[in-house]
Order: sequence, then structure tokens, then C-alpha cells
Amino acid sequence: MSNKFLLVKNEIKYMFKAKAIILLILAACVILSIGINSLNMTNDFNLFYIRRTSSTISFNSVKFGATICSLLFALFTVINLDKDKRKRSKTIIESNLDYLNIIKVRIISIIFYAILATIVGMTIIMAIQKLIYSIPIDISYYLFSYFIIFFPTLLFSILIISGLYLLTESLDISVITFGIIFIKSLRSNNYLLTWVRTNLDIVSDFAGIGPVGNTIIYNRLLWLLISLSIFGIGLLFRRRYESGLISSFFINSKRKGLLALTVLVILGSGFTYAKEPYTMELMNDLDTSIDERIHLNGIYPEIEFDSENGDMDAHVLYSFINNGSNIIKFNINEGLKINSLKVNGEETVYQKVKNKNTIEVPIPNVEKVNIEISYDGEVKCDKNGVGRGMPGYISKDSIYLLESSDWIFNPLVAEGDMIDISGYYIAPDYLTMVVPGKLIDVETIDNNKKWIFEYKSHTADIGAFAAKYKKTQIDVEDMTVEFYYTPKHEEYVNNMKIVEHIKSMMEYYTQNIGEYYSKDYPLKIVEVSIYKRGGHSSENVITFAENTINRDESMYSTLNKNGEIEDFRKADVYANDLNLIAHEMAHQWWGTGVNVIDDTPWSCEGLANYFSYKYIQKEFGDMVSSGAFLQPWEYRVNELKNYYYIKNDDMKEKLNESFIRSLEMEKRQAELYYLMPLKLLKGEEIQGEKAFLEGMQKIYRRHLLKDLTYDEFLQEMNLTREAIEID
Repeated sequence: MSNKFLLVKNEIKYMFKAKAIILLILAACVILSIGINSLNMTNDFNLFYIRRTSSTISFNSVKFGATICSLLFALFTVINLDKDKRKRSKTIIESNLDYLNIIKVRIISIIFYAILATIVGMTIIMAIQKLIYSIPIDISYYLFSYFIIFFPTLLFSILIISGLYLLTESLDISVITFGIIFIKSLRSNNYLLTWVRTNLDIVSDFAGIGPVGNTIIYNRLLWLLISLSIFGIGLLFRRRYESGLISSFFINSKRKGLLALTVLVILGSGFTYAKEPYTMELMNDLDTSIDERIHLNGIYPEIEFDSENGDMDAHVLYSFINNGSNIIKFNINEGLKINSLKVNGEETVYQKVKNKNTIEVPIPNVEKVNIEISYDGEVKCDKNGVGRGMPGYISKDSIYLLESSDWIFNPLVAEGDMIDISGYYIAPDYLTMVVPGKLIDVETIDNNKKWIFEYKSHTADIGAFAAKYKKTQIDVEDMTVEFYYTPKHEEYVNNMKIVEHIKSMMEYYTQNIGEYYSKDYPLKIVEVSIYKRGGHSSENVITFAENTINRDESMYSTLNKNGEIEDFRKADVYANDLNLIAHEMAHQWWGTGVNVIDDTPWSCEGLANYFSYKYIQKEFGDMVSSGAFLQPWEYRVNELKNYYYIKNDDMKEKLNESFIRSLEMEKRQAELYYLMPLKLLKGEEIQGEKAFLEGMQKIYRRHLLKDLTYDEFLQEMNLTREAIEID
């Protein structure tokens, strides 16, 4: 052992004297420093000018640094491994020494410098944060970013490129193969495959690491096993005494420990990938079919959240009217285990639908059917949405559960005219719970609070949101708006007049569309984590991602003292932020107030985008509204028209199912979000703004709490499909 230690020590000294490793560490520190501002180098408005904190500074530097430094360390590693071959000294060395030990010593030495680069880089970034930005340091974020994300990335790069080189004995082939694996990681949506920098874009200031911590650690475990597998395979196939690949394998495999260990990590990596416990593949609109013979009348959830452990315990009663069906299907969340299921009071056995997150529940041929389901567990999120589009999680400091996560099992049946929904959520008393509908009462139970609510809804969409919120009540005429946000972002809320804008939006919509749909249910506007981008609207509750009110104080200078725009880039970001809230708020009129029945491109999304655009146009003028919204809409629509597989529909038969589904979703999104508002603007151009808005007001009053089809809209607006067609 002492001899091996001495060899490693000497190799470390040799590399140091060679100076290349010192330059590599210095380069890593420079790259990490540049990475502090890397988010402003992206094309994502959502990530521009994010407020600097320990979470953002540490992760931004690591995200940027891991991408480049992993390549540099991989290149340094393969050059070091190839030097004996270049000098034509490998055969001589191998005939006198155990060449395997030499390989191990070199790789261990490089790993040592990877650790040193991590420590030095982290120290420098902390110094920059403290001395230049005067921001307090939270060491936990740095330890997570640098030792869970940055260093493992360097380690994986070293092991993977080493294994590839030992397998191929070719610098070119190993570098090219490594490059393919590297690029695949950067492009993958599956969080399990993103080993370079993980699939996180940013660490949430609102929710912290909690919602994503387990998945990131699991990703690092998987890739430790994969990189060790590649390295082990390389060792097993490393050329011996000028022998070929197979002959070398038989020689190397005589090391039983190496063979056993390699087989073990290969099997371990496969098992770890296959048995991943935190995610699932969520169903989408294209996968669902509704049984129109059954109507949902009521849902009565009783939920207890355990934030400390990230799980929940649920009992949900469903009430149906059955017109001739003998089965009800539910979309479920695979992380939630069903403990009991009763139909009209009788225990019933359900069936899991193969390859789907769906169960089938047999029901009697009677008119009234009640189903009770008790279940518990941890909510799984979408495998392709970890850290970016998570519709559901439960963590210590926040709860975020959208209906799309199926945390309340979703019955695939027709929805009644008005669904009766009532129940309660129990959560730790340090959290403020935002419930749908109307809050009836709050009871204290030990260290928990019981939040009791009720409402009648057009849909079965039920959400749950909780955090350490500050609540601001906004009164707009006879309407009440409840604004929930973290106190950490209060300074930005005040400086950027977010409350004033919310009030202004409400006034604009009531004046130009009509009164808010309900006097019983206050509108609740809720800040949530950036782990779910954008916003969401359901019955009287809208959410928006934290970036909207978590910008850097440099954004305060968007407008000068006269209210004029000084920086149009910042103005675009600000307008985009306000547009998000305005868009989701508009859904309370189009989607909740008036139920818009989708008939592509007709949608509540198009109507919401039209009205949020009109509000931004009013507030910021044509230059900002056109550049930030109108032009991108036109670009996306034109892009879609010229898309090869859309212009050549017959070619779809040659595509795989997943690609077709992705194409259909992209096409649908462009039609609903971009094409429809452009059609509405064309209708406005034909009739004039005043007449067009007056027509919209009449339609809203006539169809309030009713359905509205595209043809009904066109007829009542005196428009035709041809008249508002976009060339």
C-alpha cells in the first residue's frame, strides 16, 4: 500500500512540474467565474437577470463550468494515457512493470487534481460572492453544487474517456465516442441520461434543493456505476503484449476480482436505471379516451401531507352517474399505493392497464355509483420534466401539486355541468396552504393545520399549493384577489409594483371582457417554484413560476423617473413576466368563466394570449409588445407551415410513434398559443378594436358559465374562418 501511495505521490508531483495541470485548474477557475453570469447568455427570458443568491451563483458557475471543464479534463486524461504509445515506450514498460498499476496511478492522480480544481474553484466563487457582490454565503448550496454536480461530472469524464481509450487504444476514436456520449447527455430530456451538468437549469430560490435533491443524487449514482462499467470494460479489453482484443480479454479476465467487479457494476447500472423510483411517464391528452356514458358529479378529497418525508396519505370519494357502463378508468400516479378501493361500499378488485398509468374499476349497472379510494406514498413526476416541468412534488418547505400529476386520481369520464368538490388538506403548521374554491375553516391539530374548502367546478382539476407564504389581499371593486408570495421576494414585488399591475389587469379584463365569473370564490394568485416553468390556471387559482418576481435589482432601472423605457432588453423581460400573470389571469374569463371547447386552433389559450397581449400593449406600447410577442408568434406559425412532415403528411407513416406524438403536440401548441391570437388580431383589424372588444363582451355575457364553440364565436362576431385566415 505504501509503495502505491508513493507512486501516486510521485505522479502528482510529475504532473505538477509539467505545468499543464496547473493551467487546467486555472482555466477551470476562470470558466467557473464566467459561469456566474451564464444565465444571461441563454435565449431564455425566464432565466435572465435572476437575483443572485448562494443558490444561483453556486449552481450557475457549476452548470457552465461542468460543461467545459469535463471536456478539458477528458482531453487531459486521454493525452496522458496515450503518451506511452506516442513515445513508442509502452511495450518496453509493459515487459518490465505492471502496466495496470501505471494506468491506475495516472488516473488517480488526475482525479486528485479534479478534486483540487473543485475546492479551489468553489473557494474563488465564494470569495467573489462575498467580496464583489456582498451576498451572504450559504455553504449548503456550494457543497451540493460542487461536490454533487461539478466534481462527479469531472470524475465521470475521466473514467469514461479512460475506459474508451483502453478499449480502443486510439486517441481519435475514444475522443469521438466520448463526444457522442457527451452530446447525447446535453440533448436528452431524460434526467437519468444527463450526466454532464444534470438536467437542472437553475436551483430554486423558492423551494431550495429539496424537490430535486433525490433525483440528482440518483443520477450521480447511476453514472458512477455506468462510468465504472465503461472503465472496467476498458481494463478487461486493454491490449496485452501486442495481442488482439479477444486474446487480451482472456488474459485480463484472469484477474477474477476485476472481472467480478466489472460484471457487478454493469448489472448494478442496469438495475439502477430500470428501477428508478422517483419518476414516471405521465399521460397526455393524446393518450386519453373519455367514457361519455358516465358523468362525474362530485369529488371529496381528504388529504394529509407529510412534508418532512415527502409523502401523503389520501382518502378520496367520487360520485358518478352511470348510463350503461360497467367499468370506470382512472389515471393514477405510480408513486401512490392503493390500500383499499370500494364501489358503493363494497371492497372491489381493480385491474392495472398494461403499459399505462391507468386502472380499471368494475362497477354495477346502476345509476348512482360511489367509489372510495384510499392510497398513500410519494408523488412521482415526469421523467422528462425533472427540474424543468415538474407538475407535482412534496418537500419540506413547499408543496406543489397540479391535477396533471394525477395526485388526485383522475377518472376518465365525462364531467357534469358543475362538479361538487369539498374536503380538506392537512399540512404542517409552518406552511400556508392555498386551497381551491373557498376556504371554509382552518383547524389546528397538534403541529398541523387542517384546511377545509369547498366549491363547484366545471372540471375535476384539483391542485394543492403550500409554502411559507406572505398573503396580500387586493380589492378590485367588488372582487377580492389573494396574492401569495415568499417574503424573500417582497423587495422586488414592491419595487416593480407587481400588486399594482395585478389590480390593473383585473380592471382591464372586467372593463374589456366582463365581470369576474364568481362573487363567492376569490381569485388566488400564487408564486411557485421554477421547477415548474411558466404558469397554470384552474378554477379561481393561478400559479406563476418564481422567476417572475425573483429578478436582480438591476431590473429596477427598466423605467426612468418619467416612466419611460431605458433598457429595452430588460423591458422585454419585465413585459414577459407580467404577461405570464396576465395570461393565466385571462383564463379565469376564458376557460373558467366561459368554457371554451377546443376545436383547433380555437382554444382558451389563444383567447388568453390575445388579451394578455392587449394588456402588455396598453402598458408598454407597440414596440415592446410586438418584439416580445407578436413577432415570435408569427415566426412560430410560419415555421410550422414549412415543417417538412406537416407539409408532407404521408411521410408520417415512416416515423416512430414517439416522434409522431411529439410532432402532434408541437403542432397543437403552435395552433393554440400562437395561431389563434393572430387570427383574433386579424378579426380586430377587420372590425376595429372598439367594435371587436364590444363583440367579445357580448359573447362573454351570453355564454358565462356555459360552453362556447368556434363556430358560435365566429357567428356571433360576424366573422368567417376564411376572413381571419393567416397567410
